[in-house]
Amino acid sequence: MRIFDWLTSPAAAVDEAAGASFAVEAASVIGLVGSSPVFTPTKAPKVDRETAMQVGAVKHSHDLICPTAGGLPINLEGPGRVAVPWSLFEQPERNVPASVTMSNLFADLYFEKIAWWDVTEIGYHTYPAYVKRLAPSRVQVDADRGTVYVDGQERRDAPKSLIRFDSVVGGMLTEGARAVRTLLHLEHAASMLADGVPASEYFTPSEGMDPATTDAEIVAMLDAFQQARRMRTRAYVPAALDIHEGKGFNPEQLQLAQSRQAAVLEIARCAGVDPEELGVSTTSRTYANTFDRRKQFLDFTLGAYLKAVRDRLKMPDCTPRGYVPRFDLDDFLQTDTLTRYQTYKAGLEIRAITEDEMREAEGKTPLAPAPSAPLRALPAPTSQENAS
Repeated sequence: MRIFDWLTSPAAAVDEAAGASFAVEAASVIGLVGSSPVFTPTKAPKVDRETAMQVGAVKHSHDLICPTAGGLPINLEGPGRVAVPWSLFEQPERNVPASVTMSNLFADLYFEKIAWWDVTEIGYHTYPAYVKRLAPSRVQVDADRGTVYVDGQERRDAPKSLIRFDSVVGGMLTEGARAVRTLLHLEHAASMLADGVPASEYFTPSEGMDPATTDAEIVAMLDAFQQARRMRTRAYVPAALDIHEGKGFNPEQLQLAQSRQAAVLEIARCAGVDPEELGVSTTSRTYANTFDRRKQFLDFTLGAYLKAVRDRLKMPDCTPRGYVPRFDLDDFLQTDTLTRYQTYKAGLEIRAITEDEMREAEGKTPLAPAPSAPLRALPAPTSQENAS
């Protein structure tokens, strides 16, 4: 007897088990697993951004990544690593602070994996000078035809007028959709528990009493009872009704707290942030060094986004050859004052830096040269010296 027959025919299985033992055929097992309707993997539908931001773990991970990366200064360096003034890097959008524009750019990469800039002005150097952010939902790409549509209108000049950014990290709204939806369901269950759903109490008509005849009467009675409970710990129950205790939710049995923590941990994995940042304790370690903590965050989380933006802006349709955009990480990775000054001292001793470079790193002006002693006028010769 095959394993499928044995599972679906218990009586026959008992009879055969009493006699000779049976052998399981590999083909039968493969056929059973391959055709099993118990579990069919499905792709979780995409979550919209507004709904995802209502999840605290998603919002906090967004706030850790996007504003932090968007606040880092980005400079364009020419030959010899000399900084070159360029509006595209100093203020990409007119009348919009650069930190806001860059934070929105990283937010689009975080949520959608794709971001778009629409070039609005070309500089004298024939390269983009100013841009305008386009929401990813406004842009559709027809890969088969090689065309791009903005708000449903074909953009024939797309290769020159649009700048597309692609992240190597998956978008939270798609690849993290299952984790976000799971946490939304758990939050909804916790909210229902707070509102007393399912009902912890219910009513039935007393013996010999006629039940309410309309839904309006029932709703009015329940509203009055609920209002009385909010004002007092007890409420009056008319003699026509009997009150009963319901089972309701049992938080310990449902383990809502543990389930929510597990869902937050899954969102932390999707976002690439340390679970400790989202309030999930996974180890007993404590951060004693702020620099190490920031360096780890830069290497394993921010780095992927920064490289994606830097490499895109380095392409020949954005900047000339030989010019490289660089994010200034000095302020972000700045250590405590004592450690910095000890590092400066070691650098000065081996002539790795100069005093002016040290002061520039500290945001101070170069030291003015020591004023030389003023030249004193020679005294006028005496009459005797004139005679001689």
